[in-house]
Amino acid sequence: MRRLPQFSFCIVILALIAVKADAEIIDFELTPDGSTPTDNAALHLPYAIDGGGTVKFFFDTNGNNVFDRGTDQLPVFEQIGANDPDGFHSEYWSDQKGTPVFDRARPGYGPQLGQFFLRQPDGIGVVNGPFMISYDTPQTIREFSGEIWDIDKGEKWRVDVLNPSGSVLATRDSPVGLAGLDPASLDSLPWNFAFTNLPDGVQAIRLTFIGAKTDGIGLAFNNFSATRAVPEPTSLALLTLGTLGLLGYQRRHKQSSK
Repeated sequence: MRRLPQFSFCIVILALIAVKADAEIIDFELTPDGSTPTDNAALHLPYAIDGGGTVKFFFDTNGNNVFDRGTDQLPVFEQIGANDPDGFHSEYWSDQKGTPVFDRARPGYGPQLGQFFLRQPDGIGVVNGPFMISYDTPQTIREFSGEIWDIDKGEKWRVDVLNPSGSVLATRDSPVGLAGLDPASLDSLPWNFAFTNLPDGVQAIRLTFIGAKTDGIGLAFNNFSATRAVPEPTSLALLTLGTLGLLGYQRRHKQSSK
């Protein structure tokens, strides 16, 4: 059997990793029934997840960590480029008059954002309760990841992992949002949260706003992986470069030892 060169083998493996990651991500480019979303339409149905089971997304207005029909709010699909300013906006990427451009990722991040993401139903303003991701699956969830986009000045989010009784198994806070022109700002950029090695009993994920703002708040949620902690594209690129660098070193070492 012909053996693949190490370089080609590496590229094949990395390509397979990328394809696998994409297959496991809920990117909201399709609805749970496989159709194309409609701008501002509510997400009523849960999404199926790899390995069996579903996840449901909702805003927990009464704070009991479970979905109550008629009381809790459903997220809606936001389409980028839509005229209605109810998704997220970019102070960084504005028009020539300095007016914010709505629903735009920073240059180079458009493919990662895609055409659709989830937001709160009432648009920019007050978030009526934590954003919940509730599992209904026989699987034991050990890891997951997701993205909160456009954490503006004064905004901050806490991600809690809950068991069936509502106890917190793990938690992580986002950075505090900075002004759009600050070099460290997340304006029109994603903040990736990834959890691994979780204990038994993962039932739900709760995203709670803990920032200083009391109004003008927006949640833009995208690219959720329910069963894998998918690395950020930047991390995957560094992994690729590191692997290729290692192969280059091995090749040079091999040549020098001949």
